Amino acid sequence: LSKETSTGESGIPMVADLQNSWKLISEKLLPRLTGALGHPYESCRDHIAGCLFRICYCHRKMATSSASRGPSRTNSSISLASLGCEIDDPGTYIVQKLLALQQSSEESYQVRYNSLITARRFFSYCIHFGEAKHEFVDYIIPLLPLAFEALNSTVEDTNESSEAATVAKRALEAEVVKGFRYTIAELSIAPVMSFGGNRDISRVLAAAENASKHETWQVRHAAANFLRCFQGSHKFLFTSDHANQITSIAAHLLSDERREVSAAAMAAVTGIIAALPSDEVARLVQKYATQAGKSTMRRKKKGNKTDSNGGMDLTDEEEIKKEQKRAKTQQSSVFFLCATVLSQPYDTPPYIPKALAAISKHSFERNAPLGVRDIVKKCCAEYKRTHMSDNWELHRKMFTQEEMEALEDVVSSPHYYA
Repeated sequence: LSKETSTGESGIPMVADLQNSWKLISEKLLPRLTGALGHPYESCRDHIAGCLFRICYCHRKMATSSASRGPSRTNSSISLASLGCEIDDPGTYIVQKLLALQQSSEESYQVRYNSLITARRFFSYCIHFGEAKHEFVDYIIPLLPLAFEALNSTVEDTNESSEAATVAKRALEAEVVKGFRYTIAELSIAPVMSFGGNRDISRVLAAAENASKHETWQVRHAAANFLRCFQGSHKFLFTSDHANQITSIAAHLLSDERREVSAAAMAAVTGIIAALPSDEVARLVQKYATQAGKSTMRRKKKGNKTDSNGGMDLTDEEEIKKEQKRAKTQQSSVFFLCATVLSQPYDTPPYIPKALAAISKHSFERNAPLGVRDIVKKCCAEYKRTHMSDNWELHRKMFTQEEMEALEDVVSSPHYYA
């Protein structure tokens, strides 16, 4: 249609035709597509995801272009108000249907995971085929919790005795997890965050923070890796509040009981510290060095007190809780200081000797568990490899005598006659 036809006397019939078309799509086509998310055939699931994306894309493009034809929002021949009064945004409906997959227990295992595969294809269409700055805000950020939840393993929760059924479920689950890991990696480096400003960054960090507190370690591990890539790609857009928030989330994951999660969080913290100002890093080093000094292991007292009924005294339960809290504080503080050292592979700022002196005390068996001791020894060995070379005399000047002795206690080989 020409511009005159769309804005002249035929504008009213065109509005009616569009309203009827979108009413047909909303009432007939859209429920059928969302009801077939778990279709058994891969090609059909791919077409369903593509149709859902095109419905969202066309609705937004039509509303935007038609509203721009008039001098204002309300007097356009096909305004947003005229379309929105009777027809809801299909994107909102689709996002709600996909988010319902997080806690979907009514459907079978096969249907649920096929539906998750369709949701992942919808992610891909939004990333690669749309105007990403709009899709990222309207669809991707709201669906981030679904992407993290899809990594949660549920095969162990089933009580089926058939080994073949379990193997089939594991294969399907592995396919879904692999796909969503790739999708999360793509989202973490998406170059469209600058369009939404600080509000979008805050929404993404909120979703990552919720994932970092998930009960399943695979989800927490994915959150740590996401933070590492997201910070590296968007650190120049962060405000001070964003930097503090992402540092707090990553530091919390350092004390995770799973080695995989704490290692990924340590890598994330290393990148975060490398981008922080020196005075801020020095303040954090002082804070965590103090915590590390107070969290060394203590010798257990012999004998346990019992009450009159022969049970363990209440003080023992309190001691167990205190010990668990101490162990978490020790791991998080020592790992943070190790990440600080690793963030400066060729320089020695004034706070690095303090961090090395603080972690050196945790390299002994009487002061720290095996996991913490290994990290400390690897960190000090890496510092020795990268710094104790041609320019070692320049780096050595940053150390005091006590700090130098503390480092040598870890990196120097024990003498045969000692």
